[in-house]
Amino acid sequence: YCFSLPEDRDLLLEGMRQRHSMQQEQLWVLKEDFPDKHKHVGTGINFIKSETELPSNEDQNSGGYLVQPLVNHKMGEGIYQRRRHELKMYISVTSTSPLRVYTYSITGYFANAQIDDADPLDQCSAVIDRNHMKKSCHTNATFYEHRSFDQFAENVGITHSEKQIFIERTNELIGKVIVQAQPTVQNNVVNKGIAMSGAACFSFLRVDFAMTDSIVPYIYEINEFPFANAKGHLGWVEQKAYRDLFIMMGLDHEPMDALERSKYEMDHLGGWTPVVIDDVIFRKGGNLSSAVDTYAEYRKKEGLGEIETTNS
Repeated sequence: YCFSLPEDRDLLLEGMRQRHSMQQEQLWVLKEDFPDKHKHVGTGINFIKSETELPSNEDQNSGGYLVQPLVNHKMGEGIYQRRRHELKMYISVTSTSPLRVYTYSITGYFANAQIDDADPLDQCSAVIDRNHMKKSCHTNATFYEHRSFDQFAENVGITHSEKQIFIERTNELIGKVIVQAQPTVQNNVVNKGIAMSGAACFSFLRVDFAMTDSIVPYIYEINEFPFANAKGHLGWVEQKAYRDLFIMMGLDHEPMDALERSKYEMDHLGGWTPVVIDDVIFRKGGNLSSAVDTYAEYRKKEGLGEIETTNS
């Protein structure tokens, strides 16, 4: 679902050409980003229809481009009909060895304009480029302001059961993504040092995603350093997430070893939901799932040995 250029160039072109040969019109999201480019709040995002609009091979070699298909969003009735949206959810990682991941609430907002068939790439209906929307589109708080997931679910007309299924799917998808990244994360020199020192540490992240018309989560990106000054409902959720995180980690508690820290966090979740606990994806009902390909299983397959328990 996400192509990194230039590494995935051939796969991307194959997919684009296949859809073209089948006369399937597909819109694509082209994101330009790299540590030294400082692209924020959607300023590096463009929307394209074909391979002719891709950056040149020379530009692609900078390694700063990602391409994704623009998915069909779940849309509501009435004023929410034909209106795209974006959802946000906070993530905390309180340990990398072993891995512990939690998620916190879903918020959402809608595009200022409904999709125009004559111009489906109109920025005001595309929703992802929030910065462009602010400057060039007529803003309407009815759509543009963040709202709780309960309100969002009502706006798009999904049932309580569908809402719960979507939350479970989202948590599981986030868990799988971070578990797959675990070998790289754990081998980072900073994370190695934290694990060796036995220090308590955390990462506070935010995932930006959408609900497809099949009520399935579709991740756009996971932001490593989300802005800490969000306003409105999103800001309220963010502040509460930070407060609950510090309580969950026991920052006012005497130092704990790894096993004790894991139990302490589970006993002080507040609004946080466990997604990965001690390298294993956490499923509804409090059961650790052995059905998924966890990091522990990955290590076993790769002959990397048992996981070392540290005070991380």
